[in-house]
Amino acid sequence: MGEEIFSGNVYILIPAYIKNNVSFKASPQCEPSHQAFIDDISFRFNDEVSSLVHKSFSRSYLGTFSLACFDELECEADQQNYQDAELFLSLDSKTGLAVLTIRLFEKQLPVSQLLDRLSKGDILFNADIGNGIQLEELLSPWGISVLTTSAKACLSTRQEIPKDILPYYIANETYASKNMSAQITSKEFKHQMSTNIAQYDSSDIFVGKHSVIRIDRRESQHHYPKLESDGTFLFVLEALLYKEAAVLRTNKKVLTSIERNELLALDVLNELTAEFSSTIPFWDIKIFNYLTAQQLANNLDDRFGINQHFELYEKNQQLLQYRINLKEGIEQEKKNNILYIIAVILFIFEIAPHCYALFTRIISGKGFSLVESLSLLSAGLFTALLATILVLVISNKKKKHNASL
Repeated sequence: MGEEIFSGNVYILIPAYIKNNVSFKASPQCEPSHQAFIDDISFRFNDEVSSLVHKSFSRSYLGTFSLACFDELECEADQQNYQDAELFLSLDSKTGLAVLTIRLFEKQLPVSQLLDRLSKGDILFNADIGNGIQLEELLSPWGISVLTTSAKACLSTRQEIPKDILPYYIANETYASKNMSAQITSKEFKHQMSTNIAQYDSSDIFVGKHSVIRIDRRESQHHYPKLESDGTFLFVLEALLYKEAAVLRTNKKVLTSIERNELLALDVLNELTAEFSSTIPFWDIKIFNYLTAQQLANNLDDRFGINQHFELYEKNQQLLQYRINLKEGIEQEKKNNILYIIAVILFIFEIAPHCYALFTRIISGKGFSLVESLSLLSAGLFTALLATILVLVISNKKKKHNASL
């Protein structure tokens, strides 16, 4: 197995969202090269995606940081490879959903080791606040929460990728790993390597679960793919990541509610449902103005398995509903027991004086007048009727609750 050096542009796109009660503020500083990237993606998105989706979008440059691009199990301390990476955020202000893009532009590196880190969600940076900083911590000043386990990498190059290396890019694993001491032979990966989903002859596109390899076929004297060429694909990928961010954010909150007893309430479920409903424009990926972009998005959606997140969300939502019903049932049972006790106490207090009068009359040998007999009888019947009504109300509540479980 030969040496691996990838030559091209690397884009890591990660579904994200702004945390509750946080107002995102973009950095005012932006170099012309950063603004050019923002403008190109914005132009593609605005031109080729329905306005119902992007009318509340904004894009910002967050800064350039040193990204760890090495596999710790493969490299000695003096061989650790760090690369300058530019961070951009695309934000939908209406829903708080976002997509974070990490760009390594015109680089040469053994990129499979970076892809291996993505597989583990282990994205580390060196920054002013310290070294070995996790991405979530790096983004905390902006109030951005990222879902790193669903990160997608796009490798764009003008060079042919050797067939023995390509499977590792598809699988997001370190090439020629000393730790594994084995080669990938998976038929599924070989099939993905041979299936080109590109819609034009300007590029070849091969897709795995978390990675996309794009080989630029445009004529150019430039060694690396141009920004304008990458932009024709990146806007499609960004749109899909918004869809994934929508379901992952709500599913994460549903799981938190299931685990925390104090969040098991219908108000919480209603709030989560309303939040998810606000992201409806992102659910249906049939939002592209051109059929070629739509077909490309359909193929990517299938390969990424994004709809599986929706199936998992539905199951978790049903479990949350069941746990809420169960909790409310336990609370209702406690209330019912209190009502039972009240009914018994009421019965005792109502009937006790009459029982005492009856007992003393019997002991003294005195009888009851007609009025006294009717009074005693009516008091007993009223108390019994009141107690019966309470019992029936409690039983009816129990039946209704059991039917809802």
